[in-house]
Amino acid sequence: MDNPVPRALTHPEKLGIAYDPSVNYWRGYYAGDPTGAEPIGAERLGVFRDALASVNARGVWLDAGCGIGMIARQFRESGLRVCGIDMSAALLDEAQRVTGLELVAPGRRPPRDEHLYRAPVERTPYDDEQFDGVYSSSVLEYVADLELALTEFHRVVRTGGHLVFNLPNAFSAFRMAYSVLRRRSRYFQLVPRWAYWKWEIARLLERSGWEQQMFMYYGCERQAPGLPEWIPARVRRPLATQPWAASFVLIVARKVGNARSN
Repeated sequence: MDNPVPRALTHPEKLGIAYDPSVNYWRGYYAGDPTGAEPIGAERLGVFRDALASVNARGVWLDAGCGIGMIARQFRESGLRVCGIDMSAALLDEAQRVTGLELVAPGRRPPRDEHLYRAPVERTPYDDEQFDGVYSSSVLEYVADLELALTEFHRVVRTGGHLVFNLPNAFSAFRMAYSVLRRRSRYFQLVPRWAYWKWEIARLLERSGWEQQMFMYYGCERQAPGLPEWIPARVRRPLATQPWAASFVLIVARKVGNARSN
């Protein structure tokens, strides 16, 4: 009998495998420094915490690309109920330890209660309008089709619910330089595009049925591929709010209508 031809991996599956070895990195990213310095991930946790507070987040939210579960743990401690998905089996195992949530076995239908599940953000296993909102931290730059992901989020969020996500800031001079100097790096092997322009994001949100409510520049963390690490700490935070320098943009949107068909 001939050996079957191996199935080609999908883009989300390749991403999951690529991020399996990163558990220790993300532990360190959110861990306190022995010198007492603020954890690298403190800014990200604060930015997402403030964004969800701005929309009075409550109920059940989808963490699209939950990683090791640190943001999910923060929001659960504040009373939010969270279902987390990711494509990295190793990150999900760590997220189970961090959050205490059940990791649903492959092939099982995920419950409506809180849990973790291995699934791509572009095609989730959830019912229409199942969630009160979706948040996604440093994930959407990796998807092959951003509009497909935004449309899927629109499908699973109730009308009036919210979407909170970040992306690399295409206007950043530092990001532009990084994209040229490090174009052969592992990061650029994984992201289909190095960044999206502000007007592209607005257009894709509108096409997928979202009304943009906030667009904010931020990003002074030390290891972001944006602001160089040699910039002094006293200068980094003011720079992080400037369109030409900020590492990231944060977007908050509200579900208002139906996604447009192509």
